[in-house]
Amino acid sequence: MRMQAHRHVNQATRDVRTYMKSCLVAALLCLYMAVLPAQPAGVGAPGQPPPDRYLLIHAGTLLAVPGTSPRAGMTVVVRNDRIAAVEPGYLSTVAGMPPGATLQVIDLSDRFVLPGLMDAHVHLWHEPSFSRHRAERGDRHPLWPGVPGTSAEGAVNAMVYARRNLAAGFTTLRDLGSDDEAVFAVRNAINAGRMIGPRILLAGSSIAVTGGHGDSTPMGQTADASARLANGTCDGPMECRKAVRYQYKLGADVIKFTSTGGFGSNTGLEPQLFPDEIQAIVSTAHLVGLKAAAHAYSPVAIKEAVRAGVDSIEHGFLLDDEGIAMMKKAGTFLVPTLSASYPPPIFRIPDPPSVKLRNQYRAFERAYAAGLKIAFGTDAGTFAHGSNAKEFGLMVGFGMTPMDAIRSATVMTAELFGISAEAGTIEAGKLADIVAVQGNPLENIAVLGNVDFVMKSGRIARQDGRMTEPFSYPPVSE
Repeated sequence: MRMQAHRHVNQATRDVRTYMKSCLVAALLCLYMAVLPAQPAGVGAPGQPPPDRYLLIHAGTLLAVPGTSPRAGMTVVVRNDRIAAVEPGYLSTVAGMPPGATLQVIDLSDRFVLPGLMDAHVHLWHEPSFSRHRAERGDRHPLWPGVPGTSAEGAVNAMVYARRNLAAGFTTLRDLGSDDEAVFAVRNAINAGRMIGPRILLAGSSIAVTGGHGDSTPMGQTADASARLANGTCDGPMECRKAVRYQYKLGADVIKFTSTGGFGSNTGLEPQLFPDEIQAIVSTAHLVGLKAAAHAYSPVAIKEAVRAGVDSIEHGFLLDDEGIAMMKKAGTFLVPTLSASYPPPIFRIPDPPSVKLRNQYRAFERAYAAGLKIAFGTDAGTFAHGSNAKEFGLMVGFGMTPMDAIRSATVMTAELFGISAEAGTIEAGKLADIVAVQGNPLENIAVLGNVDFVMKSGRIARQDGRMTEPFSYPPVSE
């Protein structure tokens, strides 16, 4: 009897608890239903995408695909971050706009409109500083002229310089040498939408041999394996493979290696990597799906890199005819960086060697005449960021047509970067990277030095010559 009564008591207790839980769930459900209507129905509402944004860009002259003829009186229809259509005339509405969509008209009817520009060779974490006197007097120092002492300083610099490049109309940049942290942080902030900046493809630390151009490991850490990896320093094929894989693990978009010395580090112009080291770097980069760029002056080093299958030769000031023929056959790009040699940014001495070499070998002129693939690159960072457009003047001054110069900074750079499906032209389906200038750059290439409208992925970054706010502050999630 006691056991039966005990079971009855336990069952009653469970029934009470079940009833109380049911009441609590019902109360919470009522509270949720009462609060739900008060939640915002716009951007950020759970389960609801933001309304579509449409922009109608009225282009007085539109060079939608560099290499083809520009057209007058066109409308570029932008939907969110992409180009929806390119239509003749000046449209005022968009057929079939979904409910709640917004529409903005941007009047560039007195402007020359073209795709966002690209620079295939920049260094975002620094600019020249007064410490460049080290290069002038000929000695060596672990930190290159103007290079920041810490990654934190480099990241701050990169934020500022990325914005300066964007203000100049460069919506995509390829950073070819910083460290293992600074520019990664800035790229990630831009990709996350925390700041408006250019699209950045980065190499992290340049791959270099001990004592070579790019080796900035302090003397006290030359035997420290971790420091060498972070700095991209390697000797022999096995170490070089590991250095590439380390940059890949960090999130690099491209691998850059220095196969010869360089002016900035006072290490000369001759080869510094053996052929098996070059082969190890390029093949490992390709194995993990990355392209490889070779800093190379010497004809021997250029040809070894081409044999290894490198994707681009950076600088190439001593390029000879055999190297040109090899590059053309292989489809290797030349990124000439004329701005890094003429006039020279890092030397304050009369008649510097960089100018002598450039004028003696005339590699750019010969490469262009031979029909090599040429991608626009400046080496900004060895001179002031934001003045990248001076490269156009040098290219045209040395014989390239204005159309081909613009094409090199749009269509050809997009091909080198592997993003032709997304950028490089103003066509339906591509990202809305658009810039505008006053005047016609096909008649006067210098007007590209004064870009007064910039759109990056559908967001206006510069309008009427003024930059928009650099940072966004999303609501804090609770």
